[in-house]
Amino acid sequence: MTLNNVAFALLNLFVLDLILLLVLMAIVAALAGTKRAAYAVLKRNFVGYFGNPTGYVFLCIFVFLTSVSAFWPYEFFNQNLATLDQLNYWFPLIMLVFIPAITMSIWAEEKRQGTDELLLTLPADDFDIVIGKYMAAASIFTASLLFSQLSTFITLAVLTEGTLDTGLIFTTYLGYWFVGLAMIAIGMIASFLTGNLTVGFILGALFNAPLAFASLADSISPNKRIAEWLASSGIARPFDDFGRGVISLSAVGYFVLVAAVALYATMVLIGRRHWTGGKDGNTMAWHYIARVLALIVITAGAVTLFRNWDYRKDLTEGKVSSLAGATKTLIQELDTDRPIVIDAFISADIPEIYARTRYELINLLKEFRSEAAKRNRTIEINLYDNIELFSEEAALASERFGIEPVSRMVREKGSFQQKELILGAAFRSGLEKVTVPIFEYGIPVEYELVRSINTVAEGTRKRIGIVSTDARLMGGMVMQGMSPSQAAKHPLIEELAKQYDVEEVDLGAPVTVGMFDAMIAVQPSTLPPDQFSRLVDAIKVGVPVAIFEDPMPVFNQAITPTGMPKQSPGGMFGGGGPMPKGNIHELWDALEIESPGTPGMQGLFSSDLVWQQFNPYPNLERNINELWVFVDENAPEVEEGEALSEKSVITSKLRQVLCLYAASVRAKDSSTLKHTKLMSTGGRSGLLPFNKVQQIMQGATTVAREIDSVSPGLAVAMTIEGAVAATEKKASDDDSKKVAGNEAEKADSPAAAQGIKAVYVADTDIMSPVFLQIRADPKQAADMRFQFQNVTFILNAIDWLTGETDFIEVRKHEPIFASLRMIDSVKEIASSNVSKRSKEFQDEYDETVREAQEKMDTELKSLREELEKLQKESANGRVPPDKLQAKVQAFQTLQEREQTRLEVKIAKSERDREQKIGDIQREADQKVTWIQNQVKAAAVVLPCIPPLIIGVIVFASRRLRERENISKSRLK
Repeated sequence: MTLNNVAFALLNLFVLDLILLLVLMAIVAALAGTKRAAYAVLKRNFVGYFGNPTGYVFLCIFVFLTSVSAFWPYEFFNQNLATLDQLNYWFPLIMLVFIPAITMSIWAEEKRQGTDELLLTLPADDFDIVIGKYMAAASIFTASLLFSQLSTFITLAVLTEGTLDTGLIFTTYLGYWFVGLAMIAIGMIASFLTGNLTVGFILGALFNAPLAFASLADSISPNKRIAEWLASSGIARPFDDFGRGVISLSAVGYFVLVAAVALYATMVLIGRRHWTGGKDGNTMAWHYIARVLALIVITAGAVTLFRNWDYRKDLTEGKVSSLAGATKTLIQELDTDRPIVIDAFISADIPEIYARTRYELINLLKEFRSEAAKRNRTIEINLYDNIELFSEEAALASERFGIEPVSRMVREKGSFQQKELILGAAFRSGLEKVTVPIFEYGIPVEYELVRSINTVAEGTRKRIGIVSTDARLMGGMVMQGMSPSQAAKHPLIEELAKQYDVEEVDLGAPVTVGMFDAMIAVQPSTLPPDQFSRLVDAIKVGVPVAIFEDPMPVFNQAITPTGMPKQSPGGMFGGGGPMPKGNIHELWDALEIESPGTPGMQGLFSSDLVWQQFNPYPNLERNINELWVFVDENAPEVEEGEALSEKSVITSKLRQVLCLYAASVRAKDSSTLKHTKLMSTGGRSGLLPFNKVQQIMQGATTVAREIDSVSPGLAVAMTIEGAVAATEKKASDDDSKKVAGNEAEKADSPAAAQGIKAVYVADTDIMSPVFLQIRADPKQAADMRFQFQNVTFILNAIDWLTGETDFIEVRKHEPIFASLRMIDSVKEIASSNVSKRSKEFQDEYDETVREAQEKMDTELKSLREELEKLQKESANGRVPPDKLQAKVQAFQTLQEREQTRLEVKIAKSERDREQKIGDIQREADQKVTWIQNQVKAAAVVLPCIPPLIIGVIVFASRRLRERENISKSRLK
C-alpha cells in the first residue's frame, strides 16, 4: 500500500511538471518558428553545457547542496512536517553560487574565445542574441531544478509513505524556478560586463546579493519603515507565497518584471556598440540609464499594485494556506478606520509538538495580511520570529504585552526535559487589546486569530450569563461532604471570556430578553424552586439557554444528582434536612422533552443512565465501563451523520465526544417545538436504572450483569426551537411585565420573536476541566491519542445560541499537514515496545517486592507466634516480665533487620526497574536516530550518483571522439 501511495504521488507530480514543461516547450517552439537565430543560440549553449562534464559536476553540487539544506538540519525531523522550510531558508545562498556558475560563461566565454563578433554579425538583432542566451541558461537551470525536485520528492514520499502534499512541493519548486529566472537575468548583466569567467562569477553573485539578503534589512537600517520597504523589495517576500503553496499574481509579477528589467539592461549593454564612441555617446548612456531607472520605478509601482489587488490560489492538497470563508467575511467587514495591529512573538527553539502550530501561525498571519490588503483593509503584522528568550524582542513581549516564556515538559533527544518557549501574540485596535499568551498546539490557530481580531475590532462583546448553581462555574464556596471548600473558576469560563463578556446570574429576580445574549445553566435542578421557575420563565420568553443536567455527576462531587435530595450544609455539628429543589419536570414540560427513568424520594425523579458497548481506546479497558459513552461515528451500527448529527451546525464535522454516566432525552409525542438530536448512541446501547448504577459504582455488580435489553439511537443532547404555547407565553409575559415594566421593548426583541431556543445536554461531566486540558495538550497521554471534542461541542453550542455561527465554521476549518509517517511509525513501534517492556519490568518489580514481603512475614511468623504465646502466659503470671521484655526486644530487632532488608531489596528493585526502562527507552531513541541518519545519508548521497555517472560517460565519450582518426604514434 505504501509503495502504491508513493507511486501515485510521483504520478501527480509528473502530471503537474508535464503541464509546465508543455507550456515551456510551446514557448520554445514559438521561438524556433519566429526567431531562428535565438533558437540556434539556445540550442548551442544548452547542448554545449550538458555536453561538457563540468556541467554535470555543477549539477551534482547543486543537488548535493539542496539535499543537505532540506534534510540535514535538526529542525527537519524535529518539525516532523513534510515541507521544505529548511531548504527555503538556505536556497538564496545556494542560488548565489549556482546561478553565477551558469551565467558567468554566457558572454564572458564568448569574449574569451573570440566568438562574440561572430554572434553579433549573424542576421539577427540584439534581442535574438539576448533572449537566446537567456533561455539557454533558463533551460539549464530548469533541467537542474527538475532533477533536484525529483530526488527531494522521492525522499519526502518515502518518509511520508506517499501522503505528502504534492501541490506544496510543486509550488515551492515553481517558486525556486521563478527565483532562478530573475537571478539569471541579473547574472547576465555581470557576464556582459566582463570577459573574465572568474570576474563574471563574482559580479553575478554581487549583483544578486542585494535581492537575496534584502530580508535582513532590519539588522542594518534603524528606520523600521525603510527596513520593511527594503525587505519587501527582495526575493524573500514574493517567494514566501510559493514556499507556502500559494501562487499569487503579485509574486509572479515581481519575478517576471525583475527579469524583464534585467534583460532590458542586458540589451542596452550588448547594443552599446552602436552608440559608444560617437558624438552623442555620453548623452545616449545617460538616456539609457534613465530608461532603466524608469523601468525600475514602474516595476516597483506595478508590484505594489499587484499586492494591493492580488489574486491568490492555494494549490496545497491540505489547504494549509487557505482561510475559512467566515474568516474572509470577518476581514471584509473590518472597519477601514480601525486598523488591526498584531505583534507575534515566536522563540527560536520550538519543541516538536509545537512545530506545526508555529508553521500554521506564521502561514495564517501572512494570509491575513494578504487578504486584508486585497480587500483594502489594514492588518499590520509585526512578526518577531526565531527570537531568543533573553533578547530585546522577548523583553518587549513581556513588558508591553505580558507574553512570557512558557515552560513545557517535552521529550526530545532521548530524554524528558523542561523547555521554555515563546509562542504568543497581542492584538490591538484603538484602545482595545487582546493577548494570547501561548498558542496551544491542540487549539485551532485560525480560530484563536479570528476570535482575537473580532474582539478588538468590534469593541463590544456579547454577554453570557452563568446561572449560579451548585456547579459554581464562576468559583466560590462549595460543600464537600459536611465541610466547605473554595472552588476555583472553571477553565471554560476563561475560554468563553476570550470572546464574550461573562457574568454570573443570580436568579433572585426574573431575567428578561435582552439582558443576556445567552445563559448557561449547569445542573439547574439544584436551584431553589423560585429561582428554578424564573429560569424556566426566561426560557419561555426567548432567552437562549444551554442546559446541562446530569443524573449522576462524576467529576464534580459537589453537584447533587437530579434524582437525589439536596442536603443542607448543616451547622457546626452537621445535621440539617434536605433543601428544596426545582421540579425538573417543569423544565422538561417547557422544552417538551422527557427522560426515561423512575420517580424517586420526595417527589424527585431519577433518570436512567445510558450505556454503550464501544471503546475506541483499548488502553483504557481496565479503567472504564460501558457507562463511558463515546459518541462516535465509528460506533457499531451507526449510520453516517447520526452519532454526531450532520443536521445541526453544532455537531456537523465533529468526530468524537465523551459523555460519562449520562441520561437520555427525547421529544414528547405531543411536542410542537422543533427538536434536533445532537448526539446519539449506536446500536449496542441501552439504559440502566439509577439504583443499579449505584450498585455498580459500589462494586456490588457489573454493567454486563445488569444489561437486560438494548435501546439503540439514544439521544444524549438536542436543540429545542420554536414558539411556546400561547397560554404559557402570556403568563410569562405578564410576569415579566410586572418586573420590567417595558412590554413594548420585549415585544420588539428578536429573541422574543423567535421563541424558545435551547440546547439540552443530559450530562455535566462533558465539560470537565480535564477535557480542556486534553484539548490544549492532546499528546499528554501519548499512548492514548485522545480525539475528544467536548470543548468544541460546548463552544459551538454557545455560539449557536448567541448567533455567532461564523466561529463554528472557523473551528471546523482544519488544514491537513503531511507528517513524516515513516518516522512516526518507528516512534510509535518504539513507544509501544517501551510501554510493553516497562509493564513487564513493573510486573517483575511487583513480584520481587511481593516475594520479599512474604519472605519477611514467614521469618517473623514463628517469632510472632512465640511472642503472642508468651504474652498470653504473661497475663496469667506464668512468665516473668523480663523474659517477655527480652522476647519483645528480640522480635523488634529482627523485625527492624528484616524491614531494612526489605527496603534495600525494594530500592534495588526500583533501581533495576528504572535502569531497564531507561535502557529500553535509550535503545528506542537510538533506533529512531539511526533511521533518521540513514535517511539523511541516502537523501544526500544517492541523488549525486546519477549526474556523476552521466558526467563520467560524457567525459569518456569526448575522450574517445578526440582520439578518433589519430594515429597510434601520435597518441604516445
